Amino acid sequence: MVKPHKSRPRLSSVSWASASRPQSLFIMLMLLSGVGLFMLLTTSRVGSFLEVDQSQPATPATASRVFFRSAEGGATLGYDANTSVELSETSIPRIIHQSWKSADKIPTRFFPWMRSWLEFNPTWTYLFWTDEDNLELFERLYPKYLHVAKSVQKVALADMARYALLHSVGGLYIDADFECLKPFEELHRDNRLFLSTEPLAHSVLLEGATSAALCNALMASVAGHPFWLHVLDNIKDKFDRGEGIGDPVSLTGPRIVKETYLASTPEDAAEVVVFPPEYFYPDMAHWNSEPFDAACRSRDDEAAKEACEWMRKFPNGEYTDNTHAVHHWQCTWCRDAELTEYGSLDDVFSSPVMRPNISSTGVTLTPYIGAHFWHFW
Repeated sequence: MVKPHKSRPRLSSVSWASASRPQSLFIMLMLLSGVGLFMLLTTSRVGSFLEVDQSQPATPATASRVFFRSAEGGATLGYDANTSVELSETSIPRIIHQSWKSADKIPTRFFPWMRSWLEFNPTWTYLFWTDEDNLELFERLYPKYLHVAKSVQKVALADMARYALLHSVGGLYIDADFECLKPFEELHRDNRLFLSTEPLAHSVLLEGATSAALCNALMASVAGHPFWLHVLDNIKDKFDRGEGIGDPVSLTGPRIVKETYLASTPEDAAEVVVFPPEYFYPDMAHWNSEPFDAACRSRDDEAAKEACEWMRKFPNGEYTDNTHAVHHWQCTWCRDAELTEYGSLDDVFSSPVMRPNISSTGVTLTPYIGAHFWHFW
């Protein structure tokens, strides 16, 4: 499914020592020139949609029920197909965003999953964010929400940052424990913003809900889409009221995304495409199977019956021709995921990837220079 990673050959210290001083200086200058040229070309290639206009406030969304129950009584999700808006020809940028605490200590378990995104989308730009970047995004570009960003847990800050980076840069945000199975080119070409529900069993059997959750582990949009400001406004309002503090799922995670979507106007909702779980969430969090099994034994309501029937029908997940990716549900913030081995970002990728350079005028991209590069010196 994912090709094994081949380590890059390194120049040995012997070969450097054997070179003459003029030769060494010439090689150093050539390397630095190459890095500078790469930075120039990359920045010019993506810079056209990386500037941010923060002058327009978010338009308040009004209530509109978009989650609904099907005629058979099962919980479903969708948007009003009778309402349509004229969409721009602008497609979602071919940028892959991923985030972790730092670029120097990434769980090796994630490596093949992270690589898979460039294996299936080799011409796309990969942009890696850290906790430090996440906070800087609010310090420089979204100060309205800074007091929230500085107060919440790091996992909640990571939630907030993904909404902000999709608004400021656009592209595809994906958690580091997500694996790509198919190219995303058509999805980006044909949509302006897309989300997906996760398996019904998660919300129904674990949270007592009657409809599916809108997961925030994979989301994509054009830059500047107002939906993300609605999400951030709702987070701020909830935080200022003292609600959901200490519960990232409620304050900044899937529940706030769902609440925002439900409160969208029909016109706004029509522009948000919601894919069924088979697209990105074909399987459930099996490490948490005991509560699922207990709920199936004890409940007989219609929503629980539907969720439990799905679990019985697809014990290994509902993989179809539509399945583009799979979430491996590591949930490192909510449990001991037994992560013991780590590496740096340049251990993950053999080709250069990008890091954000955040200023008060927007985000530009800078090639990541890791420890392997400096090892050459």
